[in-house]
Amino acid sequence: MDKNWKLLRYDRKDYTELVDFPVEIVGRDGVVRRYSYEDSIRLYQKRITSASNRYRDADLVRAEVNHCSSRIDQLRRSYFHRYGWGTPEGLPTAEESFGDLAGEVAAFLCRVLGIEGRPDVRFDLVEAERDGVATWYLTPHIPGAPTTSGMLLYFHRFEARPQDVRADGPPTGGTGRTKGESTAAEGEARSKPKDPARDAFFRRLKDLERSGRGTGDAERLVAFHHTVDCGLVLTGRAADCDALPPPKDLVSQPVDLAPTPWDELLEIVRKGDYEAALRRCKDLAQEQPWHRNAYVAGAMIANYLGEHLVGEDLALIGSRYFPADGTLLYYLGMSRLRQGRLAEAEQALRASVANAPDLVSARLMLAVNLLQSGRMAQARELLAERGSVVPDDRRAEADLALLEQWLRWRTWTLWAGIALVGLGVFATLGTLIWGASSHVGLLGALLVIPGVVVAALGQAAFRHELRSIADRQRFEEISQGLRRLHRRSRSSPRVS
Repeated sequence: MDKNWKLLRYDRKDYTELVDFPVEIVGRDGVVRRYSYEDSIRLYQKRITSASNRYRDADLVRAEVNHCSSRIDQLRRSYFHRYGWGTPEGLPTAEESFGDLAGEVAAFLCRVLGIEGRPDVRFDLVEAERDGVATWYLTPHIPGAPTTSGMLLYFHRFEARPQDVRADGPPTGGTGRTKGESTAAEGEARSKPKDPARDAFFRRLKDLERSGRGTGDAERLVAFHHTVDCGLVLTGRAADCDALPPPKDLVSQPVDLAPTPWDELLEIVRKGDYEAALRRCKDLAQEQPWHRNAYVAGAMIANYLGEHLVGEDLALIGSRYFPADGTLLYYLGMSRLRQGRLAEAEQALRASVANAPDLVSARLMLAVNLLQSGRMAQARELLAERGSVVPDDRRAEADLALLEQWLRWRTWTLWAGIALVGLGVFATLGTLIWGASSHVGLLGALLVIPGVVVAALGQAAFRHELRSIADRQRFEEISQGLRRLHRRSRSSPRVS
């Protein structure tokens, strides 16, 4: 895909909707995977880190970093909306206290306190934020656990630096309990803090580790957590720490940013080896039956190469897995259209338009097919149904507008021809019946001939334009097909 199209894809992202957890994320290989909150944050922070390695263009790097940062904000906002704590009236809200990191605090507390739903906690400010560090007195209520006194939450807001996330580092920073003292020192060595809040976070961890496992009223480290933009340290009285439930085990899903089979296939396409790309599409569809992009790319390339039976097979099988995917149904209709199976092609194209109203190419080819078979009324109705639908393809939209112009032109030339022929017939009849001058009869005969010519030429030009539009759509460029490839019907919130 070219740079402009990639940037346009970033611009079309929607970060306003709330997502559920585990969240479904579309990977770079086109496969949908489910991630926990922690793993989803880690995934996007890893993508920020590797953006400069995966893209050579500075604009694309900035777009990728901004996209991943917006996704992280969306995930944190969604998590707090679903699992955050309530605030009594008159007290500062979580957003006022922790800003965009409220979701990170909520996830941390749910893990540490072993709570599945919303934590029942109260926050009282001990020390206002200064140099990115604030201290809060946390009073939790844990169902089924002995009553405990409050704990101290040290909140550190780091200066976010993507380079602090390393491929060999801890997932999304680190999260631990006091039995993992060495983790803090290792994290300190890896992160090399340069801002006051980051330095204070690792210094605090180091001091708490040195104090060991005190008893009684001694302050003990309960848990800690850090990412590239924040660090959380929870401490309490030693007696209360022993009464806390064991922390929930986090099984992090590894994030592999190495080239995927889909990346390798795209590279083959970029090199222009379409025969090899088609073979790889078939292999990938067989290896991963739910790989939607493999079916779409295979059908598109097969049609480009003239392998219409292969294209039909890939589109047909893909539509069995994704029955509401308008793009697959479009390529199914195109494959059958190229084979001359017009009735079956029309059926697939109608299904494509029904499932993807903004897929202009499917609507255009269906209209052409209807016009070529003489069903003008149905074609006009199909074109009128567009309404305010935002088109997905500007070039196909231009062809659709051109088709409407030619349809009007064909109507005007037809009526102009009929009018001329009618006048000519009327003048001729006037000479024969009413005894008009022979000059009137001659004029009538002369009007009939241009009338027939205008109507015939208008119809011929209209037919020629229909064939031209159809040919442009049938032999679309691979780059245009790749743009269409990334369209997807969404039945549930998914992010990418």
